[in-house]
Amino acid sequence: SSGINAEYGQSTYKSCRELFEDAKTRKEQGNQCFKSGDTKRAKKHYLYALMITRSISSRDTVGRSMAFFSGSIQSGLVYDEPQSFKEEVERLESNCHKNLSLIFVNEKNWDKSLEYSKLALERNENDPKSLYRHSLSALNLGLLDAAESCCNKLLELEADNKLYLKLSRDIQNQNAASKNREKQMYSRMFQ
Repeated sequence: SSGINAEYGQSTYKSCRELFEDAKTRKEQGNQCFKSGDTKRAKKHYLYALMITRSISSRDTVGRSMAFFSGSIQSGLVYDEPQSFKEEVERLESNCHKNLSLIFVNEKNWDKSLEYSKLALERNENDPKSLYRHSLSALNLGLLDAAESCCNKLLELEADNKLYLKLSRDIQNQNAASKNREKQMYSRMFQ
């Protein structure tokens, strides 16, 4: 538990490293729940891990602000970790976003899958899993331009992948059907 123990005036804050280990544990617990088919609990673990990583990131911002405003020469009063640690935190966040996106794909919750795949792509715009889930979600939401854009990136990465080629055909088919519907609608309007 983090916070300040007001009764004793002692800080009970965990270090960023300790919080990171908690977040990693939660992610691993989420992976185990997912493998056993308990996606509801897996989601909770991934979301909790993300909450912890955000706490770590906010310590960076708050710590540096506190150091600046207090006139302290130390940067990162609360958060004093190397860049490699920040990258570890970001990788963990990205993995949780990818895992949540997969759960939402399996549930056919396309809005949520799109949201989490987008967050993962913000960290790594060429991640194949995130690109695929983003493209698939966009396709199922009728966002054909976004679906096609991500699918094209996938095909640049792996032109012979059967799954990506099928997705590309599905996008092309839905695009053609959409254009056909528009054409019919306009022809009825001007008869």
